[in-house]
Amino acid sequence: MKILCETVVQDRQTQRNRTPRYVKSTLAVGYNNSAKDADGNNTKHLEIMLFTPQNQAGERFKVTNNVEKIFSKFLRDGKVTISFKEPPLNLMINCDPIQLKGFLQTIKLGLEGKDSINLRLNIAAATAIPQRSKPQEKMTVLRRGDYPVKGFPRSLKSLKISNIQLLKISFDICSLRNLTVLDLSDNQISRVPREMGRLSLVCFTVNNNQLGTANDWEWLRGKQIRKSLRELDLSANEISYFPLDLIRLEQLVGLKMSNNKIPRLPFGFRRLCNLRNLYIASNLLTSLPSDFNHMRIVVLDVWGNKFGMKVEHHLSEENNKHSTPSLWLLSARAVCQYKLPYSAATIPWLLTDILAESPLCACGKVCFDNVIFERAVMATLDNIKTLVSSREHLIYADIVLCGAGCSGRKQLLSYEQP
Repeated sequence: MKILCETVVQDRQTQRNRTPRYVKSTLAVGYNNSAKDADGNNTKHLEIMLFTPQNQAGERFKVTNNVEKIFSKFLRDGKVTISFKEPPLNLMINCDPIQLKGFLQTIKLGLEGKDSINLRLNIAAATAIPQRSKPQEKMTVLRRGDYPVKGFPRSLKSLKISNIQLLKISFDICSLRNLTVLDLSDNQISRVPREMGRLSLVCFTVNNNQLGTANDWEWLRGKQIRKSLRELDLSANEISYFPLDLIRLEQLVGLKMSNNKIPRLPFGFRRLCNLRNLYIASNLLTSLPSDFNHMRIVVLDVWGNKFGMKVEHHLSEENNKHSTPSLWLLSARAVCQYKLPYSAATIPWLLTDILAESPLCACGKVCFDNVIFERAVMATLDNIKTLVSSREHLIYADIVLCGAGCSGRKQLLSYEQP
């Protein structure tokens, strides 16, 4: 068996690498049938042969009774290290995870003495795989006849499949571990599989599809995509509500959700602290959450929404009377006030959701199960440099108050409509 990969050979005695960085290589594994044992009898040993641009003839590493340890903790990332006893070298491998897994499985079969078609290579006659000038990193499919039936190249970093009436996202696409840019616009996709959450996508475009039909957003909970995704386009998908899982994409910089049917944005929208560009035109918004005023959005497009007039609210003592706050709510407010660090490992997950998704009072306190005063105050939007909206309608914000004696009441009671 032979694979294309990148390698570095490290000498454990001197702690030095033979090359300053990973180099393109060919690794072959098979039996050396011409090997002899201590008594001079013919035997066969499992060996690995390494071909590099610096050593095109190849370098052999004995595997049988000569492997000290195989470090495969990062196999899913395509990284493995094989430590040999003699000579004391570390062979560090960087390769496609699927090919690398098959390579290690072949070594395991050889060490167990089992026969395999991948072990029928005579290592003495092995040669390097011809290196391509550059692996394919970008692919565009604009016609159904161009869709690759046999799968996609594993080296792809950018993939565009547009306007071919694609009905679903195949597992082949979800297994492209190097993919960072994916454009599936203008198709008929109704569901994104949860496996998509394992990819390190930076830009995901899936506008003009039918994601609002199934409303399945489980893929947004994937740890990998939450860490990597910067740009997301969900425009024109018949989405009828704002998916709460979206606010977990805390690295998101650009979000496009225009031409949907979203009636309101959640108070937890403030969790998107890195968001700079928001396009949510032509929806059913009547107001924005008050926390919007404290975000650092630079470009905001809310054209074509149904922003309503300010609503007068009667804030009597009776309808704003609250019981004494519970201990957990006081603790949550203290965490927000003093910006104490927290995670799901230190506090219950329910509290992490409350801290992230519950609205903030005008005075800055976390509120939970409080009355929401819709379209109560003007949305200031001080940080926005580019605002696209209709001049016919003013934009008002929804607020909550933490209690009858809250100082935020003054903001609501003293407001005068211009």
